[in-house]
Amino acid sequence: MKRAAGLATILVFISLNGWSEEIDYDKRNMHIFCASHLSMISEMLDDNADQQQALAMLSSRHRTEARKLGATQTHFEDVSDYLYKTRNNNEPKWNRLTSQSKRVCLPDS
Repeated sequence: MKRAAGLATILVFISLNGWSEEIDYDKRNMHIFCASHLSMISEMLDDNADQQQALAMLSSRHRTEARKLGATQTHFEDVSDYLYKTRNNNEPKWNRLTSQSKRVCLPDS
């Protein structure tokens, strides 16, 4: 009987601690940034439907990955708000963020 209680305690401990998946916040935040920035860029394009669709598709993939890592709608809204304000009020910073997005968010050609 003691042995069964000990085994149950170990199983509860493992299920609560050992198998809980750690969230890679850097990866999650990168996906949130990419989803938000690519979405914004795709909305700004009106002359090339193929480019717009490709960016929207990539944005959706990043959004899905971010959600798998625990991202909420609030995370996306906060980043989008920040990006809109930056685009409208700080062109040099917007340009740096766009360059970062090209390096980090787009697949290698």
